[in-house]
Amino acid sequence: MICPNCKQDYQNDVHKALAKACVEFVEEGFEDKKNCFNHYNIYAHALMTQLVKLDGENEGEKAGGEEITAKFITVMEEVKSQLEQLESLDRGRYLIILDAFINLEAHGNANIGHFYMSMNSKEGKLKAKEQFEKARDLFKTMHTKEAKTSLAKTNRIISELESELSGSEVHNSDEGADVNYLQRNYYKCLGIYGQSSNMTIHAGVALAKALRDERRTLEAERLLHKLVDISRRTHGHDHRSTKYAMSVLTYSRVRKVVIRFEDVSGLFQALRYENEGEDCVVQGPFADPRNVDEEEQCPFDSTDIIPFLGTPVICHGLQKAAHLNGMIGDVRDLDVKEKQDGSKYFDKEIDRCVVHFEDKSLKPVKVKATNLRVVFDLPNADDA
Repeated sequence: MICPNCKQDYQNDVHKALAKACVEFVEEGFEDKKNCFNHYNIYAHALMTQLVKLDGENEGEKAGGEEITAKFITVMEEVKSQLEQLESLDRGRYLIILDAFINLEAHGNANIGHFYMSMNSKEGKLKAKEQFEKARDLFKTMHTKEAKTSLAKTNRIISELESELSGSEVHNSDEGADVNYLQRNYYKCLGIYGQSSNMTIHAGVALAKALRDERRTLEAERLLHKLVDISRRTHGHDHRSTKYAMSVLTYSRVRKVVIRFEDVSGLFQALRYENEGEDCVVQGPFADPRNVDEEEQCPFDSTDIIPFLGTPVICHGLQKAAHLNGMIGDVRDLDVKEKQDGSKYFDKEIDRCVVHFEDKSLKPVKVKATNLRVVFDLPNADDA
C-alpha cells in the first residue's frame, strides 16, 4: 500500500527500525554503572516504544511483541529487586524512585494490553483484559491528576473488553466525564496533528467508543465512518489504523433488539426488514458469552421488536406527535412500569422507549416500541 504523502509503502518501517535499534543499543551498548535505575528506565521506555508500533494480527510482529512483553516483565522484576535493597539504605530516594516506576509499570501494562487487543481475537482480548487490570490496580495507588485520568480510561477499556467477551452491555455512571475528556483530546489532536494523523484517528476511535457506551450510537457511528474514510484515503485499507477503526465501526453497527416471549425475554441482533417492513429478521438469541455460530436467523412480526439501549431508530405511525415521524435518534433509556405482580419487564403496550433525536432542536420523547423501526444504514447527515 502506497502512502499518498511520501509515495512509499506505509508500514511504519522507519519508526520500527529506529525503535528496534534503540532497544539493541540499550541491551548491548548502554550501561549506567552509577545508576542502574536510569538504565532500567531507558530500557523499559525503549521496549514500549518498540511495542506500540507492532500489529498483533501479523504473526511475525505478534511473536516479536510477545518477546518484548517478556523482556519488560523481566525488567520490572529486576527493578523491584533493586528497590527492596534500596529501601533499607535510602528511604527517601526509594520513595521517589518507587513512584516513578509504578507509573512506568502501569503505562507499560496498558501498552501491552493495547498490543494484545490489536490481535482481534478472543485469546488476545483475554490477555489484554489481564494487563489492563494490572494497570488499573497500579493507577489506583497513584494520586496525580494524570493517574486519575488514566484510571478512568483504563476502567472504560476493561468494561469494553468485558462487554465484547460476554456479548452484554456495560454502562458506567462516569462515562459523561470520560466523553468530555476524550472529546477535548480528539480536538486537541486535530489541531496539533491534523485529521490524517494516526494519533488523531486513534483519539477519534476512543471518543467514538465512549459515545457508543453512552448509547449515543448515531454520533459514534458518524464519527467512525469519517475516521475510516480518512484512514483509507491516507494510509490504505490494510493499515492498522484503518482496520482498527473499521473493527470498532463493525461492532457499533450491531443492532440489538429484545423480543418478549411468554415468560422470558431474549436479546437478538436485528438484520433487516422484509415484506415492506412487516417482518424483521433477527439472529440469536445471544448466549453469555455470545456464540454467533450457535445462533439462528428467523423473522418476527415487526411489532414484536423492542429496540435495545443504544439502538438507532426512526419514528413512524405517530398521530399526536406526527411531526416526529421520519426523525431518527437513539434509544437511551426504557421507561418500564412495575406490573401488578411486582415484576418489571417491558410491555410494548404500556412501557415506552426514551428516544434522543439526532436533531438537537427536538427534546427527548417517550415512544411506544411499536412506533419505532430500527435504522440499519444511516442517511447522510444533510438528509437526516
